[in-house]
Amino acid sequence: MLEKNITNFKGFEMKLIEYLKQEGITQAKFARKIKMSPAGICRIIKGNRFPKPATMAAIDFWTQGQVTHNDFYREAQANKQSDMP
Repeated sequence: MLEKNITNFKGFEMKLIEYLKQEGITQAKFARKIKMSPAGICRIIKGNRFPKPATMAAIDFWTQGQVTHNDFYREAQANKQSDMP
């Protein structure tokens, strides 16, 4: 079950890493902005951690809406539909 959840948010973390690269922000610096450990943000980006709602809200705020919780939910929904027979 955990593996399926990790698959469901791959699009979210890919968009986050793309944002960080585009803006020239390190994972550690961004982690400090959202009051998270560098290891925690790394786990989200690698797909090993499911972001909590408060974390998604902080990401939305600090990226000025370029990476939103809606990105995560749209990707999760798309993956769920593609898993249907």
